[in-house]
Amino acid sequence: MKKNRWFALFCQWLVGASFVFSGLSKAIDPVGTSIKIGEYLQHFSFGLLADFTLAMAWGLALVEFSMGFYILIGRHRLLTASMSMLFMAVMTPLTLYLAIFNPVDDCGCFGDVLVLSNWQTFWKNVVLTAAIVCLFLLRYRQVSMLSRIFHTFYFYTALFGVLLLLASGTWRLPFVDFRPFRPGVDLAAPCREIMSDAVADENAQYVVVYEKDGQRQEFSLDNLPDEADGWTFVETVMPESRVAASESGHENLVLFDEFGDDVTCRILSDTGYVLLLLSPDLNRAEEHDIDRIENLYEYALEQGCPFYCITERNPDAVARWHFNTGAEYPYLYADRQIVETMIRSNPGFMLLHNGIILWKSHLPGVDVAQMTSAKLSEQSLGQIRPISRKKRVFWIAVWLVAPMLLYLPLRIIKTFSKKKQK
Repeated sequence: MKKNRWFALFCQWLVGASFVFSGLSKAIDPVGTSIKIGEYLQHFSFGLLADFTLAMAWGLALVEFSMGFYILIGRHRLLTASMSMLFMAVMTPLTLYLAIFNPVDDCGCFGDVLVLSNWQTFWKNVVLTAAIVCLFLLRYRQVSMLSRIFHTFYFYTALFGVLLLLASGTWRLPFVDFRPFRPGVDLAAPCREIMSDAVADENAQYVVVYEKDGQRQEFSLDNLPDEADGWTFVETVMPESRVAASESGHENLVLFDEFGDDVTCRILSDTGYVLLLLSPDLNRAEEHDIDRIENLYEYALEQGCPFYCITERNPDAVARWHFNTGAEYPYLYADRQIVETMIRSNPGFMLLHNGIILWKSHLPGVDVAQMTSAKLSEQSLGQIRPISRKKRVFWIAVWLVAPMLLYLPLRIIKTFSKKKQK
């Protein structure tokens, strides 16, 4: 009997902690979760629900966190055990399908906090499902850790923190940034590696493909054919060193100009300041702060600071944005998923110096008055503003654990008082 109680406690903590962690991961980056949900909907042909992905992300984060919290403290045992079994009855077959057919790169169960492969996710769910079944069978052996009054106070205190994380990730930026495009990251590092490889290997050159009379031919950059002779541009072929450098992390960032040429290294290797307006989808970009963008663009021109708008290649969206805003800045094109990884807001700003990310912000978060008051080199906005992930994770932990630390001494005092009365 005692062994069953300890085993039930182990399953209780394992399942509860997993759901709490999963809910928090989604709450930190609800936009990222909504993007992942959108990938699922697109694959399973549920495109009509695409406008509700953010609401689904909020709901999923809140449900997982709430289930995990009550499982962890041993309250509402039958309800939480039944709900978690139903939840895993859906998720386990789904992750098996993902593992076999691989329609998406990863399931996104822990967001960018902990990226698991599809097979790792499936086996994780198998273990959790087994633990939940045991938890259901041993639900009367679970340990109730908190009093009824305090657990209600504790839950709503923790839930308020989760709602703050969701609000920050939705209308600002994620409170903790686990993505590869954080302040302090050197985006130009892969370019320097490519250039050194190119120097070491004379054959590491771009090849341009042209077509004439149905026949395609490759040309080097210094020996391009005359289009007046009937040659038509087809594509620019990336050298092997460039391809190898673009297969992991932030090295996936590849920028193209309006002609389809790769200008990544030219942009990122600029030794001065570079101001980037980032928009994953200009059709959905907010237009109520256009004056703010124009003020920053004019300031960049005055300071001799290159200014680019990076978005996915969509000529209609660019033309519509240009018509609605009167924007005169140049556009660069990148994979939409990469732009969404760079910035969660739409649009947002990123400032580089010598290829290093100094800071990034959602549009309303940029202090235009301060930024335009002096040269970038003479103000704090022209300096790197690294954000410590460890500190922010620590404060989340404090918010979740502090009520328990206050409760335990009171529980001990109450226990000793009862013993003295006896």
